[in-house]
Amino acid sequence: MTRRLRIGVVGLGIGQAHLLAYVLAPELFEVVAIADVDPARRARAATDWGVPAVAGLDELLEHDLDVVDICTPPELHEAQCVAALARGVHVICEKPLVGDLAALDRLVAAEQAAAGRLMPIFQYRFAPGIARMKAVVDAGLCGRLYLATSETSWLRGADYYETPWRRSRAEDGGGAVFAHGTHAHDLIAHIAGPLTSIQGRTATLVNDIPAEDCATAFGSTADGGLVSMAVTLGSQVEITRLRFCFEHVTAESSLEPYEPGNEPWTFAWDTPEREAAAEAVWQQIPATPSGFAGQLAAFHRAVTEGDPLPVTLADARRALELAAGWYESARTGRAVPLVSGAAPSP
Repeated sequence: MTRRLRIGVVGLGIGQAHLLAYVLAPELFEVVAIADVDPARRARAATDWGVPAVAGLDELLEHDLDVVDICTPPELHEAQCVAALARGVHVICEKPLVGDLAALDRLVAAEQAAAGRLMPIFQYRFAPGIARMKAVVDAGLCGRLYLATSETSWLRGADYYETPWRRSRAEDGGGAVFAHGTHAHDLIAHIAGPLTSIQGRTATLVNDIPAEDCATAFGSTADGGLVSMAVTLGSQVEITRLRFCFEHVTAESSLEPYEPGNEPWTFAWDTPEREAAAEAVWQQIPATPSGFAGQLAAFHRAVTEGDPLPVTLADARRALELAAGWYESARTGRAVPLVSGAAPSP
């Protein structure tokens, strides 16, 4: 019989999307309680979801939980992850997990000392187009990478930045590079391999804020493939685009801004034989949920059946190193080496 995990969610902004994924999988999860500091939002969510709502993490942890799902502003993540791990529960935490590598090292130590496991959120990985792309790369059908590009073109105006923590790089964990483009950049590393170096620029062109809202960067992977990344929060047409030029195939994502891994993806193969081999590989991909639902279902398997976590602290480290290197390069004008791309993942 499948074991249901008892869930508590703290933070009812993006946390509402997590809640939806949980309630749509009642065979896997039971939402026990929710928390938010805003009394009106808390009361409304209690009615909407039909579960007790409390003011904060401490009260949430008084319930009998298996998992705490943290969807609060990024400046709170480290302390809340540590507090939840100390209570013996598993932890899921929204992006950006933390704002610097020292904080990440402290979380690694906290998880190693705890009974529970800690999973960062990178839900964009869990989509059918990404699954198809990853499968043919892992099957060795694509050959060498020539060029991978990502474009995150979103629109954020003054109303978005009325929330104070979104205006600050220190509190938000970064501007457009880390707080908005990180999903596309993670997908580049997930498919093409992590970058070994990065050279980037940042600019604040769209809004009057302390952090950047436009950025570009380029780098390379361990096998010599080139990578180009661009982010803007000033696009009147919102898209996210991923494009991979491998030796044997050119693949391009859908343009959905917040779900680029959804179909349609296009694959142009160099020979009919490789196209047929790819089709055979794709036939073997199991049907799984997409987005948050897919990542949370994989997390359930990890903690109940001993599977590896679908997203790890090593993945969070690569994302954080890339953003930190991008910012350092923009500040100094020099290329910055990235340690996680140069060595096997821990």
